[in-house]
Amino acid sequence: MEPLDHMMVMLDAERIREAVAEMARRIDQEVIAALPPEEEPVMVVVMKGAFLFGSDLLRALSKPIPVVFVHARSRDPRVVMTIEDQEFLRNRHLLLVDMLVDSGGSLKRLHRWLQSECHPASIRVAVLLHKTVHDVDPLPLDFLGYEVPDVRLVGYGMDEDQRFRGLPAVYTWWTPDQLLVV
Repeated sequence: MEPLDHMMVMLDAERIREAVAEMARRIDQEVIAALPPEEEPVMVVVMKGAFLFGSDLLRALSKPIPVVFVHARSRDPRVVMTIEDQEFLRNRHLLLVDMLVDSGGSLKRLHRWLQSECHPASIRVAVLLHKTVHDVDPLPLDFLGYEVPDVRLVGYGMDEDQRFRGLPAVYTWWTPDQLLVV
């Protein structure tokens, strides 16, 4: 693993806070305020990478909403969620929260799984980062923080070999012969 001195900040903590605040404002207007008072959306947070983003977004909303966690991995077709949580999501308005979308394959698979297994009333998608890679069948992202280049990213919940999740910003690696412009 490369040492921290070869990492550079791609997205600092302040820009993350700004994106989270803007997304929360839009979710308050477009999701929470749009529902009748007796209904509330449920946040579905994709583990492990989105746990920090999901908690920051949850705290930034104007009112508390329920949260359910789901395990879905890019290289594994299985989705892990308790039966109780699946039942809890039935006929509810879902806010699917993920940290990063690159090709979008795992998020599309999770979206389809939620529709077929949980039968929600609706699903809206909130993602902090979207890598600018070719996607022939994109999943609509209702709330997006930033477009980023297709580079290795860690920090703010994202890891490499379970390391770096706790970094307060989003980082990438560089070598002296590289120049990355965001």
